[in-house]
Amino acid sequence: MLARVLASVALVPALGMKCPGSKSFLHAWAKLEALADTSCQDVMEEIKARVNGDWHDPHNGGTYSLVSESSMELDLERVTGNPAEGILGPFLKHLAGEFGIAATDKMIFTFSDFPGSHPSCGIHACSESQVFSLKDFSTNYCNLRNLYCGSEEGCKPVKHDFNNSEVSLDKARFAGKDKSACIVTGKETPMLRAQVDLLGDTVDDTLSCISSNCPLDAVTLSPSPSCVLGNCTSNLAKCLFSSSCRQGVMCELGCTEPLAKTEDAVHFASLMECMRVHCPGFPPSKSCAALHCAVEAGSCAVHSKCRETLECADKCVPGKYTAALSAMPREAVI
Repeated sequence: MLARVLASVALVPALGMKCPGSKSFLHAWAKLEALADTSCQDVMEEIKARVNGDWHDPHNGGTYSLVSESSMELDLERVTGNPAEGILGPFLKHLAGEFGIAATDKMIFTFSDFPGSHPSCGIHACSESQVFSLKDFSTNYCNLRNLYCGSEEGCKPVKHDFNNSEVSLDKARFAGKDKSACIVTGKETPMLRAQVDLLGDTVDDTLSCISSNCPLDAVTLSPSPSCVLGNCTSNLAKCLFSSSCRQGVMCELGCTEPLAKTEDAVHFASLMECMRVHCPGFPPSKSCAALHCAVEAGSCAVHSKCRETLECADKCVPGKYTAALSAMPREAVI
């Protein structure tokens, strides 16, 4: 039965893949086909229930909306998790308004029904980023998968829970396809599993400008908005156009925000201020950190929350906190 249905899915080009297109010539995308062990009516109802209800997107809290639908098609949009919160949120939101850009992806789902005593549904889905992006860290793939995956895969169904199997997957060259990236929360798990070369010069320049010019407030762990906009507007504009930069920054926020307004925040801010004054640039020098900021690093090390924040954030933006971590006496952690 399964083999017959899989063969049937492959032989339905008329109802097969449709893509929404993108305004950006260079952009990330993903296409997949899957087979659900239920009717297409159930699949469509489940997708709409997740989009229209109180369901929480497990891929960093995006917001879906239903643009249009027909008997066997759903057209959707997804806006990435709210950038208006956190250290750089206000600046990214400001620049998004200035440039008329939102971090939006568009999707089209089409369906092929295979009725019978054991009904199945062929899912044909395509997601495309609407702004310039190359490395999407599996976002377009997760945009699609998270709308129909079942409880056996760690997802939280709303109306219908059914098994499914992925039949085919195609994607842009640098786009991701990591299933484990589809179910994360920015405050618990780093959003990116990236290396320095993946983030590139854009995030390097942005972080270098901010860390060199704008100290963190000891309570909020945020730089002054006027300082950032006055010194780094052009860098932030480039960051807005780069999905890897935007996502790297938002991942970092998930690590630093829980520390803000805690007793350990002052130790984190003190270490970052020392690094800003004595070891500017990106990435900062380990030898410079050891020479000039060993005292501040030691103070952070004996406060576990401070150190945990540094380790978490360094996974989001590899290299930014490595020098500060290397200056810590590991045996001092409590």
